[in-house]
Amino acid sequence: MKWTPGRSVFLSKICVLLFVAAYVAVVLACPVVVKEYETLRTAQLPEVHERFMMATIYLCAAPIGVILWKLWRLLCNIAREQIFVKENISCLRLISWMCFAVAAITFVSAWYYVMWMVIACCMAFMGLLIRVIKNVFERAKEIKEENDFTI
Repeated sequence: MKWTPGRSVFLSKICVLLFVAAYVAVVLACPVVVKEYETLRTAQLPEVHERFMMATIYLCAAPIGVILWKLWRLLCNIAREQIFVKENISCLRLISWMCFAVAAITFVSAWYYVMWMVIACCMAFMGLLIRVIKNVFERAKEIKEENDFTI
């Protein structure tokens, strides 16, 4: 079986759908997951930290939902051969800002649980990468428009 761009986009869409399923499961089961996590830890956090943990997860849920939606839109556009278009650039821009939002939320949450700092750093780096890709797309769109108008 030959690997084609179409199959690659299809696989990416399946991955996004799997992340959406995991996202919905985490949002719905957050109280149970946090409670179970706390019972598995050897040094239990006070109940107030459980509330902070749930607050962090729920605060991150909104930007992560936006990221998943915009990834889906981006993949749909790519499947329709609409690559260097304004909508994709705005999707990438919003995805990068949402990554930075999650980084900010988890950075603040590191005051009660230091492991959030790992996620904050990862999300900030991801936001930076997406930002660079957005800039490449923006420049490619400009070049494409120049070429479209060249005789």
